[in-house]
Amino acid sequence: MAISDSQKVDLLWKKVGFGKVKTDTNANKKAPNEAIASDFIIKANQIWNQSSSIPNTIPNSSAGVVTVYSDANSNTVETTEDGTASDNRTWKTGSTNWIPPSFGATYQVKVYAITTGNGAPQTNGTQLFETGSGNDDQWYFDYQSGVLHFIGTNLPTAIATSGNNVIYIVGARYTGSLGVGDTSASQTFIKTNLTAVYSDATIATGDIIKVNSDADGEYAVYISNEDNPTQLANLTLISTRDSAEADSQTLRSNVTYNGGNVTLGNVSATSRPSEVVVDVTTAFDGSSTLNIGDDGDNDRLMADSYIDLSTVGTYTVTPKFVYTGVDSASNNTIKAYVVAGTSTQGVASIMVSYS
Repeated sequence: MAISDSQKVDLLWKKVGFGKVKTDTNANKKAPNEAIASDFIIKANQIWNQSSSIPNTIPNSSAGVVTVYSDANSNTVETTEDGTASDNRTWKTGSTNWIPPSFGATYQVKVYAITTGNGAPQTNGTQLFETGSGNDDQWYFDYQSGVLHFIGTNLPTAIATSGNNVIYIVGARYTGSLGVGDTSASQTFIKTNLTAVYSDATIATGDIIKVNSDADGEYAVYISNEDNPTQLANLTLISTRDSAEADSQTLRSNVTYNGGNVTLGNVSATSRPSEVVVDVTTAFDGSSTLNIGDDGDNDRLMADSYIDLSTVGTYTVTPKFVYTGVDSASNNTIKAYVVAGTSTQGVASIMVSYS
């Protein structure tokens, strides 16, 4: 006997809505009563590590990590019908990583129907709306796979099986780099002594190294000045056990969804922020963003992409920037830059440690 639709829905409800394994029927065990966690697996090579560079509004033409497809750019995408599905039901762009409207409402794709090979489908074609025409002919676009499916009972008249029209897509794709983390972010190493530092070829410029036993037998913290450091001249001493308490300081402040930008404080020349911690205590319920840096570079110390404001939790980064006091753009004043967006709530505390 086939699995019932109600059982399939219950499985999805528990998996997607609650992050739990379905171990019994809904009648016997409601979703909140399921106990075994089941998180989604995110492949490292699929992470958009430059997503913070996506603007809130779709640009008129391709720029940075955003590639725009439209008549104005002469590259509106003509799709290909999926021959394995019912006639004219499903259409493939052949491209992945379309930017969804969660990045901004203007990223919602536009759909047009007209004959194949048309050079201006936005002008010459019939626009088909996501909510349909009132004839149960809605469509759904999967932004990750780049596939459009007419999910309603009926097909729109413009794409009826008796016609020759095909589907065109107008929108934007993320074409930045993929992978875990920001390639500009530093890493932290813990080594027994300097000999162990010099033998580790994976240490890169800007990385932080704690040496448990330095020349005086006490711990010391260095920043690497180049890839694969092999001598003391390749390192800069930034802290020792004796200096830690005297030199280390912390800036703290709270931010709210509608509180605007907040100044955490000033740091002196040669100061290096060693850790930035954001503790989201009340989840933000809209499109708010939070960056931490200075007027020269608002996300110099922590970009919004490292923080999930919609989820209560603690988020930490280890920057590698050193405030020299010479760069007038940075002006050594650390701030939190808050954009309220559509949020109606949200509170976070920020801590910046520097030495």
